[in-house]
Amino acid sequence: MNKLGEFLRWLRADGDSLVASAELLGGKKWAERARSIVAVVQNGHDLGARRAELLALHRLLNLDFTTALGSPEAKRFAAIHPDDPRADASRRCAEALCRGLRALEALRLAGVVNVREAV
Repeated sequence: MNKLGEFLRWLRADGDSLVASAELLGGKKWAERARSIVAVVQNGHDLGARRAELLALHRLLNLDFTTALGSPEAKRFAAIHPDDPRADASRRCAEALCRGLRALEALRLAGVVNVREAV
């Protein structure tokens, strides 16, 4: 539960970074998806119900969608210079999402169906 609490605090404090990273790598549609996740946490709603969107954002930030060369995500990724500080911020967001998803999965396996039960 501590890991999930850390993740929720991160989303509340640094949610803008997640939104910016999603926009950088995926565009406005992805930024809106990230913004909706941040809003869920800020409004105290059940984050577990948004697991599929968290997984999709994690895939975006892990560059899973860049293998389709003509995709908008691949084009956006190709335009980013490796030394761009936003690339490092996106990597940190991907790592935070990975930790958060692992914590959510552990709680799901333990039978906790509502994330608010865990915090």
